[in-house]
Amino acid sequence: MVHLDDIYIDVHTHLFTNDEVSKINKCRILAINAGVDYETDLRVLYHYINNENLIPALGIHPENISNVITVQKSLELIPLFELPISEVGLDYFWIKDRELRKKQIEILEKILEIADKGSRPVILHIRGGMSDFINVIRSYNVKFAIHAYEGSLKDALKVVEIGGYISFPPVILRDKNRQYIMKNIPIDRILTETDSPYLSFEKGRKGEPCDVKYTIDFMSNEFGLRMSEVITNNFKHFVGNYLESAFQERRRVITYIEGILSNGSNKKTLQD
Repeated sequence: MVHLDDIYIDVHTHLFTNDEVSKINKCRILAINAGVDYETDLRVLYHYINNENLIPALGIHPENISNVITVQKSLELIPLFELPISEVGLDYFWIKDRELRKKQIEILEKILEIADKGSRPVILHIRGGMSDFINVIRSYNVKFAIHAYEGSLKDALKVVEIGGYISFPPVILRDKNRQYIMKNIPIDRILTETDSPYLSFEKGRKGEPCDVKYTIDFMSNEFGLRMSEVITNNFKHFVGNYLESAFQERRRVITYIEGILSNGSNKKTLQD
């Protein structure tokens, strides 16, 4: 089991290949590795076998809701393990079709119901659709964080008011709006992530989990505090006792993935 003392926290990353996963060895870090569809949900489970500091999170990205078959497979997979849930949410930036937006809400509600029943933390993608999200989330008793938040301060404070956390990636170093949000929300509601390989502190550069140290250094300078300790504390409150459940689930994850590898079903999905 990973101990959280003197360790970086990345609450949202996407490491699906062996090469990407190898990047976590560059620093002491605990990362939540988010799937975005059925194939990547299986991959994040697979990479948990040899990397206990890479906690898998299962989900369906709101841009990936059109494939009815894979969505259903993910909806069947997500309840099987006591693990965090991600990436799920609403994306009205790229998705303009009204029916697809309704479908996003339907899927989000199904997944939040699963999270509520199992008291599972949820890391959400909300890009546009904040008012719809606020209306939906009020019906569920879940701990949640919005990853890579890019909205207004007014909406950020609404999220905090109903118990949510706001997570910031390294792009904050060159994003004045995110800097403004960070400085004006309660410090005990701030989390760090990378969303790697995206949202790097340097345009055009592929991000990786250990880049979270740049965010921590930036925040420490802004607040005059040792933000690594603050973030670790916030993370402990966010996940509660659930982190221990995730570590305990590792044995079941290993058995499940070994079953896939032994019978050949979805075996190609797990190969780089």
